[in-house]
Amino acid sequence: MLFNELLESDFLPLILVITALLIERVLPWPEKYHPLTLFRLIAANLAKKVNPSKPRSSTQRRISGSLSIIILLLPMLAILIFYEFIAQFPIFLELLMLVIALQFQTVVRQFKWTQRSIKQDKKVLARQHLSQIVLRDTNNLSPIGLGKAGIESILSRFFYQQFAVILWFVAFGGLAALTIRLLFELSQSWNTKLSHNRDYGLPVATLCKLAYAIPGIIYGFLFALGYGFVGTIRAMAKRPKSLLPHYYLKLIVAGSMGLQLGGPVMYQGVKKRFAKVGATREVRFDDMNRALTAIYQTLLILITSIFIFISIRLNM
Repeated sequence: MLFNELLESDFLPLILVITALLIERVLPWPEKYHPLTLFRLIAANLAKKVNPSKPRSSTQRRISGSLSIIILLLPMLAILIFYEFIAQFPIFLELLMLVIALQFQTVVRQFKWTQRSIKQDKKVLARQHLSQIVLRDTNNLSPIGLGKAGIESILSRFFYQQFAVILWFVAFGGLAALTIRLLFELSQSWNTKLSHNRDYGLPVATLCKLAYAIPGIIYGFLFALGYGFVGTIRAMAKRPKSLLPHYYLKLIVAGSMGLQLGGPVMYQGVKKRFAKVGATREVRFDDMNRALTAIYQTLLILITSIFIFISIRLNM
């Protein structure tokens, strides 16, 4: 009786979100055996075959990138749709897909290990840990550079790997949540910041921008709500005129926290210049703790907001 009432509850998506978050945090899935690890491996191997280093036109590479998305996602999603259709209790499949899609604790662990190594003045070890969660070159980063890169990574990955996934799940269910997480993994595996992926990774990068656009607006608003709109407004007022659209999220986060993010980054030995955004203060070591606090605070605000939204909808 209680189980049937739960299935019919309007708060079921929120209950599943909280349950999945607890499972992901308390019972972490070993990285080596996680389905997303296998997915990333398949994506990398596929790219080696269909995106070779030999010269090819931009159009050919973009077509290859588009077909690669279809080859990887359609069969997998078709199987999941079939199982969900025949399952006697699809709620458990929904929960499983959400737990997979919310994988984030591996990033948190690497971030904390980086933080601990910086504190112990073990720069080489800190660079090794950080390299597991960032694409940029870490070999020559100073302690300040390590801290800044770590903060940028943890705040960004929280948005892509949990915040947006939760919103998609609440709105459209487990299949949608898992799909956008898989799109994010493909965008990371075929990252357009690397020269050989500039065209091949463009289709999935475009899909990601579309899928994460509205969640990005909500993330920026709730983050500023938790940390302070004043800093965000100041950062917006001082923003570079040619700031790229996807950089506004970093601006809001940096402005809210009262620190400066962005700047030059090395990828495969090549320096790429990005705008410095936020406040004027450089990152300090204690900002790494503040970044973790900001994540948990924003997550709490998100869950509370969803609860309030559902309650208002029920009373209308």
